Formats: sequence, C-alpha cells, structure tokens
Amino acid sequence: MRVILCLALFAAACAAQRSIDLTAMDEATFERELEQRFQYGPPQPAPAEVADQRAGQVADAQYFRQFPAFDRAYSARTRRQAQQMADRLAAEAGDLSHEQFVLRIAEIAALADNAHTSIGENAFRKNTTRLPLRTYLFADGLYITWARPDLRDLLGARIDVIDGRSIDDIYDVIRRYQGGTEAHRRAELTPMLESPALLQAAGVARSRDALTLGGVLMNGERFERRIGAEERDRSAWVSSTQRQIFPAWEDAPMQSLMQDGPQLPVYLRHRSNLFSSEPLPQGGLYVGLGFNDDADESPIGVFLDAQLARVRSEHPAFVVLDMRMNSGGDFTTTYSFARTLPEAAGAARVYVLTSPWTFSAAITTVAALKDAGGEQVTIVGAPVGDRLDFWAEGGAFDLPNAFVRVHYAAGRHVYDGPCRDQTQCFWLNARYPMRVRSLAPDIEAPLTFAAYRENRDPAIEAVLARELSSGSSARRR
Repeated sequence: MRVILCLALFAAACAAQRSIDLTAMDEATFERELEQRFQYGPPQPAPAEVADQRAGQVADAQYFRQFPAFDRAYSARTRRQAQQMADRLAAEAGDLSHEQFVLRIAEIAALADNAHTSIGENAFRKNTTRLPLRTYLFADGLYITWARPDLRDLLGARIDVIDGRSIDDIYDVIRRYQGGTEAHRRAELTPMLESPALLQAAGVARSRDALTLGGVLMNGERFERRIGAEERDRSAWVSSTQRQIFPAWEDAPMQSLMQDGPQLPVYLRHRSNLFSSEPLPQGGLYVGLGFNDDADESPIGVFLDAQLARVRSEHPAFVVLDMRMNSGGDFTTTYSFARTLPEAAGAARVYVLTSPWTFSAAITTVAALKDAGGEQVTIVGAPVGDRLDFWAEGGAFDLPNAFVRVHYAAGRHVYDGPCRDQTQCFWLNARYPMRVRSLAPDIEAPLTFAAYRENRDPAIEAVLARELSSGSSARRR
C-alpha cells in the first residue's frame, strides 16, 4: 500500500512526529514527503470493469471498503461508522439498484462532514434518469434556468414541490449525501432534484421515470406538471450547475432563460471564458476569476499579471474581484496576485464577491486577499462554500462499474487560527501563510432570481452604492 500517513486511528504512534522542521528539508525531500503524506494515491489494484451489473457493484463495493482508512477528515467515531456501512454495502451490493448503490457510497463519504470528502458530481448527473431541464438554487428559491425546447414555457418557473413534497422537506432527507456547510450541501445536491431515479432511491419520489413538479410560472400562475425523464448514459453531456445561469450556447440541447446580449450584467457576459476583465461604472474595474488554474483562453499567470499591470497603470477608483463561480483549482497560482492586489490598488478599495460556489482554492485566495488587505478589502455577496478549517488534497477511488469517483481528503487547511499538528496540516500552507478571523460577507448581497430575471447583479449594485455613498469614486476621478 502506497500510503505513508498518520490516521486518527494511529494517533499515539504519531505523537512523536507532530513537530517537524520543514525548513530543514531540502526541496527533493520536501516534495517527496508532501506527496506521500498528502497526495497519496488509492489502493491498487483497482477493480476491473465487468459486464454484469451485480458482479460489478460487488467488486466496486469490496474495493471501497478501504475508503474510510484513506480519508483523514473522519473523526474516530464517524470512521468506525463509515467502516461498518462500507462493510454492509459490500455484503448487499449485488441486490441494490444502480441509484441505491450510488447513494450508499455518497452517504458513507458524507459522514466525514467535510465538503472535499465526497462523491464526484457526475454521479448525480450521468448514468441515471434526469429531467430535460436544469435548475439553479437562488437565494429566493429553486428556479428552472434551462429547458428542452418543448418545455420552454417552464423557463423562469419556481419549483416549490416535487411529487407533493416541499423542496425543504426533500433536502432534509437528501442532505446526508453531501458533507460541508448547509449552503454548499444544497448547491451540490441540486442535480439530484432533477433525477427521479435518485430521488426514488432516496425514498422521496414515486417512480424512476418522471417527477411531478409544482410551483409558480414566471408570469405568476400556479402550475403542476408531470415531466418524463431521459435515460442518460456515461456519455451524456453535462454542464456545471453554477454555470447554468449563463445563456446556453448555440446549438445547445436546451434553451436558456437568459439570452446573449449587451443587456446582460457583467458576470454573465463571458460564458465561454473562465477569466474576464472590463471597466465598471464610477471608474471601477471588474476582474472575473472562474478557476484557479490555466484556462483555455489564457494561462492564469499571464491573465493575473495583466490585471495587476492594468490596476497600476489605470488607477481604477475601486477593484472588484468576482470569485462567486470559482470552485477551486491550485491556490499557489493565485496567492501572489491576492497578496499584491491591495498594494497595486493603492488607496482604492478592493471588493471580493463570494457565494456558496466559492470553494477550495478559491476560499484560500479570498483568505490571502483579506489577510493582505485587511480593512481595504470588503467581502460582498453570500458566504463561501466551506468552513475555514477543512480537509482537502488527497486523491480519489474510481469505481469503474458504477462509474463513480469518490474523493478522499488528506491535508488539513486552517485559515482562522494556527494549525500546529504538522502530521495533519498541509505543508504548502507554511510556504503560503494567511490568517483571517472570518470570510463572512461585510455586505450581504446574494443572487436572487428576482434580480437575475431583470439582468441585475445585487453584489455589483451593492458595491456601486457603497462607492457612491463614500464618495471615494468621485475623489479618485
């Protein structure tokens, strides 16, 4: 087994290793130890893919029995519970439907209550039934943002009930399939609300083939409609949930409520790009960062260096860094930018926009920016998608027969206090330090559907209102 780490199960044996002098290591040793402790791979050999579903699920489940020992986010109690559930799954796997099997895997991972310890998002979006529409959870409800052309009259409809159960009641049942903060759980589980087969396996839907939706159309009329689902195999097209508020692309299989055009707010104008930048009213500069690594349109370092140069040369009245759709990547690619931006902005205020989709390396970036800029940095929007003490890094178990990937976490990140146990604390954080008390929004401005349908952005509106009231934009101009 390739694992060289100290699990909670072996805490006594690790006690002598808690103080490790990272500065005494040469670079080769540091890199080798970092990988062995925090980026170790799953057990080998992985199960083979077989034609028979029953035999395949049994093979996957037998392999997955090792998962609780690989993830370090479990407490001693939840690891025992996860192991018991994994052993039971191995005994019962051959008698479960595909969806029942997937949900049992998800529940075992979610016991860690750590957002990075989770089932891969495609498990809820492929290889099962799904309605021919897409939904997004706004601050004021669950709304249909994309739909198959024959269902376009449902675009903009709010869904209040599914098969006679309220969305909140359904969430109370399915929340056990995702760990982390409540807001992030809800966001990640949204695709499950579009799958009758998954909801039936969870005990909240009547059949695997259709769902009865009830709610309010965009014109204010009540509706109730039973909608048949599509069978979606492993090759089915998918789109990340957070990007389903963008206009659909040309020739997309679904139509979107929003259409391309100059009427769109700045955050929706660049659906093909992960990085964007453009002027804002009142002399501001908008920088959209949708990923913490290279994108098709540009290497991230080139883009960020260009933004710092622009800030230094143009002296904007304020800078807005939009991290609301950034689910992570590599925080080392943005650390220097985050630490430098307040200095480059001079006397100008820096606003950073956050949401429950702001996750993993994106949270690290926001923390680094806030730590560097202090009161110069104002957080606007909704809370980020994780706590300030979480586990990440690690690797994944691939279950080829169920077509499921399950992520395990191995390195602890603590941003609101010291992380002293170096057998747990991810070592790169010592090289990229930061400390914040909180990343709660200084100005709460979550995205509502009411604003979305009117092509407004509450967060940008809040920034412009703050700048206008403070008079800083006028002084800078």
